Amino acid sequence: LDPALWCINEQTRQYICKNGFSQNLDIKFTASKRLYSVVQKGHFRNYFRYLNIDFFKTVLINGETCQRDYLSYSESTGSIYCVPCLLFENKTNFSKVGFSDWKHPKKISYHENSPEHKLCSYKMKELASDLVCSVVKSLASHGLSFRGDVEKFGTSTSNTGIFIMMMELLAEYDPLLSEHISKYGNPGKGNTSYLSFSTYEQFVKIMSEKVINTIVNEIKSSKYFSISIDSTPDISHTDQLSFVIRYVLSNGEPMERFIGFLENVGHKSENLAESVLSVLKKYNLDVCYLRGQSYDNAKNISGIYSGVQARIKQVSPLADFVPCSAHSLNLVGSCAANCCKEANDFFLFIQNIFVFFSSSTHRWHKLSQYSISTVKSLSTTRGSAREDACHSLKKIWNSIKQVLEELINDDHEKPFVQSEARGLIRQMNKLETAYMTVFWSDILHTFKKTSLLLQSVDIDISTVVSLYNSLIEYVQTLRSMFNDYEKLAKAMFDNDNLIPDYEHKNRKRKKRNDESTEPDAIFNGSENFKINTIYIICDNLIEELKRRKISYDDIISKYLFFLNISEQKTSEVRDGAKKLRKIYKNDLDETFENKCVHFQSLLKTIKNPPKNIINMCKFIKEKNLEAIFPYVYVALRMFLCIPVSNCSTERSFSTLRRIKSYLRSTMSSERLNS
Repeated sequence: LDPALWCINEQTRQYICKNGFSQNLDIKFTASKRLYSVVQKGHFRNYFRYLNIDFFKTVLINGETCQRDYLSYSESTGSIYCVPCLLFENKTNFSKVGFSDWKHPKKISYHENSPEHKLCSYKMKELASDLVCSVVKSLASHGLSFRGDVEKFGTSTSNTGIFIMMMELLAEYDPLLSEHISKYGNPGKGNTSYLSFSTYEQFVKIMSEKVINTIVNEIKSSKYFSISIDSTPDISHTDQLSFVIRYVLSNGEPMERFIGFLENVGHKSENLAESVLSVLKKYNLDVCYLRGQSYDNAKNISGIYSGVQARIKQVSPLADFVPCSAHSLNLVGSCAANCCKEANDFFLFIQNIFVFFSSSTHRWHKLSQYSISTVKSLSTTRGSAREDACHSLKKIWNSIKQVLEELINDDHEKPFVQSEARGLIRQMNKLETAYMTVFWSDILHTFKKTSLLLQSVDIDISTVVSLYNSLIEYVQTLRSMFNDYEKLAKAMFDNDNLIPDYEHKNRKRKKRNDESTEPDAIFNGSENFKINTIYIICDNLIEELKRRKISYDDIISKYLFFLNISEQKTSEVRDGAKKLRKIYKNDLDETFENKCVHFQSLLKTIKNPPKNIINMCKFIKEKNLEAIFPYVYVALRMFLCIPVSNCSTERSFSTLRRIKSYLRSTMSSERLNS
């Protein structure tokens, strides 16, 4: 395109810096004809000069030739233009009307050495370097590695790393980038190219600092916040403490942000507490506005006397401790799975099924021929693994039995394999095993769905209490559904004539001296299984759910009047607001009770008023009611910033394992956090 006809604006600059420009060297320079006069023997003689290709080159003192790639010829004016100066508004003839003094080509050298031209060229390269920043941001945000074994452009090896590979790929479609790489791609130390590993490491660090500053500014703007921490060892056996802060955005929506990993803090409560407080001090976050803390149920963290939560409460008494609701639910299931011998034996049987098939590719292939699904393993850390394993057993029950029977009848199989298969199928032919399969499948499926809800960021404590109450009622109904599950268990056997009965062994129990001499009640197999297994499991689940729920009841009791506030009595709202104001006396003033009653009256006039606290908070923000109900808005924000789980810290562990992998096990803590 003709540079004299360019419309110079931001879009033009972006386009040319990204896609490059043509020097128009393939055009005949007939329009560059210029008239000159010279005195010869006392007479004027006119002659013409034209632009030639040598004007686009410069010869160094050592004889080497360099291309002046910043010049572009205009056919409409017959002049050459300096593109960087033209784009960035340099007030020289090279940018305003173009250069056409073919008699004095040294003026081009004077121009290219001028500070104005150098500044415009730097701006053009800086704009082109945005592409490098975009590549760095894309690779870093996906946790991909940058460097390879060979860090040189244009090499035939495939070990140059992802960064160089991406830049070379983009250079195929970007002439300016291609030219930049050819000139500055492999210049060596001391030369600025924006393509070296030190440069993109600086980019990553600067971007990281920018993100952290944005998060910290959001937290300070929100004022109230809560914290969550959890630790895990990485691939290099270094203990990494994940630090997450929860706060409420300006639109009334709760948000949880990862701040960073703290390396080798240790597991002592005093060290953990000091590390937490040091991070808050580092970012100038006032601990007085800390309103909640959520950890797992480890004693060094959740201990009420010397745990981390107790030490934090000594500094900030209003920082309520909330045990991770999802982790607590997993502990409820684990406790019930180990509450009696029959339950423990059942999950041991599931694991034995998995070990039997997974330890042999032949047996695994044989099972896969009968079913698309496969058997699953239990896990000591992942709570949903029990549900996955139990569900897969129920789904491919008949396929497993068929494969086991084939292995038993196969004379080519080794005796110990046949013996193991015989033991497993003997266990599957028990009615108790079939019952436990359908029974635990339903329980664990319900628990898994509830756990997924508890892991979401926008959930609040009132929802946690409701979910726990629903689970308690659900398990209570299971106690009266023994016959229903028995029918489902019997339906898992193909032949009705082969349905086994419950095993029953009358065990003699040694009686104490102070016990009655009357004989113990004797139950048949069905009653014994119901009373001594199913009832024990259900009762254990109920008791554990109630015990874990107490921690959430204590916190929700302070905000109870906000739940369905439009349907409550005015006196109840006023009394609840008064109690809350006494707790947060430095955050809520004397008008808080009246404002809550006023807010209740407003909601009663609305056709579909918000029911839960998060919708109330969004309602106040969307309707611009902060000035009318300032302290109501403050109370709602304090409630929403209290975390109900520390699942965000667990999610950071997944990213940690993806970034700090076997091939990048020596990564520093600073780069890992960036």
